[in-house]
Amino acid sequence: MQNSTYLNSEEIQLLEDFNSKNKILSVFYYYWINTSNPDKHYRFIDVIELVFDDSSSVFFKINDDDSGIAITTEFEFEKYKTNLQTEFLQQIRLQKVEATVLDVWKTALISPFKKIEVVSEGSRYLSTAFLIAFENINIEFLFHPVEGLLVTEYE
Repeated sequence: MQNSTYLNSEEIQLLEDFNSKNKILSVFYYYWINTSNPDKHYRFIDVIELVFDDSSSVFFKINDDDSGIAITTEFEFEKYKTNLQTEFLQQIRLQKVEATVLDVWKTALISPFKKIEVVSEGSRYLSTAFLIAFENINIEFLFHPVEGLLVTEYE
C-alpha cells in the first residue's frame, strides 16, 4: 500500500497535464465549517479549485486519511456537502467562496501561469505542499493537520 503522504501516478499525470495550461481564470475555496459550538464556528479550507482558461479545473483536497493533499479533476460539491451533513449530524457545513477577489490571487492572476511544482523525495513526490508559480508571484498550498489547507505567498 502506498504511503498517503505521496502523490500517486494519476495525480502526477494530472499535474503534468495542467502544467501545459496557459492561464488560471478563477480560484475557489471550499470551507469546512463546524457549527457544533454556536459561540465559535471553526472553519478551514478543505478544497481549493483552480479554473483554467479552457474551462478545465483542478482540485486540491485534503485526502481521505487527513494526511496530505489529493489532486483530482472531479469534485461533486453537492454530494460531498450532503455526505458531510449526514455524517456529522448537520453540524458540518461546506461553503464555496470565490477567492479570486483576494489580494494574493488578484496579484497572481494578472500574470501568466507557469506551473505547479511539488517537492520530491527520491523518486516520489510529497502531497503536503504545492507551489503555484506565476510570472510575478508564487503561491504555496500547504497541508496542516489542524488548520486545513493554507494558502500563502511564497517568497
